Amino acid sequence: MVSIIIPNYNGIEHLKICFDSLRNQSDREYKIILVDNDSKDDSVKFTEQNYPEVKILKLNSNTGFAKAVNEGIKYSQQYVKGEFILLLNNDTECDRNFLSEMIKGFKNNDTGIVACKMINFYDRTKIDDAGDFIKRKGSPYARGFEEKDLGQFDKKEYIFGACAGAAMYKQEVFDRIGLFDEDFFAYYEDVDFSFKAQLAGYKCYYNPSAVCYHKRGATTASKIGFQTMLCEKNLVALRIKNYPFSLLLTSFPFFVIVRIKRYYIFLTRYSFSLFMSALKGYFKGLLEVPKSLRKRSMIQKNRKVSIKYLESILK
Repeated sequence: MVSIIIPNYNGIEHLKICFDSLRNQSDREYKIILVDNDSKDDSVKFTEQNYPEVKILKLNSNTGFAKAVNEGIKYSQQYVKGEFILLLNNDTECDRNFLSEMIKGFKNNDTGIVACKMINFYDRTKIDDAGDFIKRKGSPYARGFEEKDLGQFDKKEYIFGACAGAAMYKQEVFDRIGLFDEDFFAYYEDVDFSFKAQLAGYKCYYNPSAVCYHKRGATTASKIGFQTMLCEKNLVALRIKNYPFSLLLTSFPFFVIVRIKRYYIFLTRYSFSLFMSALKGYFKGLLEVPKSLRKRSMIQKNRKVSIKYLESILK
C-alpha cells in the first residue's frame, strides 16, 4: 500500500489533472491524502464533490510545504500504515505506470528514497528534474533542469536525493530519522531530508522509467522575493545541520565566495529588492544557527556513512 500525500494551497486549477492521472494508474494499491493549507479557492469542496476517495486533512493556516507533508505522513503512520509514502505536488500529472515504476526502485534494503524523471508539463521535450544534487561548492540543483531530453539521464542509478515534488519514501525512513524540518517552511526541505537520510545510511535510487510532468513554479511564480528569502535562509541551516565538520571546514570558503557572487548578480542583473530579499534570508539563517546546531547534534550522532562516501555523491 502506498500513501500519496499531496499538499495544496489554492491549487484548484491543478487538482483535476493530478487526481485523474492517479485514478488512471496501473497500480491501484494506494490511498490519496490531500493536505489543504487553508485554501480560499474551493479546493476542498471540489475534491469532496468529485473525488470522494481522497482523504482531506484541513489545516487552519498556510503552514508551508514541510508542515503540510508532515501532517500527511503522520496520518499515514497512524491510519494507513503502508510500506511506502509518495509525496506529490498538486501541479503534476503522472504517467500511467508511475506508481509501479517508483515501487520497483526499492530493490535493496538500504534504498530509502526513489527519485523519478520529472518532465516539463508544458514542453515535454524538456527535463524538469532528474534527481537532486549538491555541487561540491555547496549549491543544491535539479539535475537536467530545462535541458532537452535526449536520453542523457536514462540510466538507473543511485544519486544524492529526490525532489519531493514527486518522490517515494519507505515508511521506515520517517520512523527512524524523523520528518521534514518545518522551520524550512518551503524550499530545500527535500534536499535537507535527502542529506539526513544519506547520513543515516539510506540511499536514493533514480528510476527514469517512472515519469511525471510538472508545472514548475505554478504555485509560487508570483512570490520570487519570498522564495529567494527562504532559499537563502534554508541553505544556511542545511549546511550547518548536515555537513560533517571536516567537509564543512573545507567547503566553507566556497560557501562564502559563491554567496558573494550570487548576491552581486542579484544586485546588478535583477533588482535591489531581490538582493535585499536574499540578504534578509541569509541573516535569518544566521539568527537560527543555535537552533540548527541543536538539530545537527542529533543528525551527526546518527551518521552511518563515511566522508569518502559523502564526497562521492556531492557532485
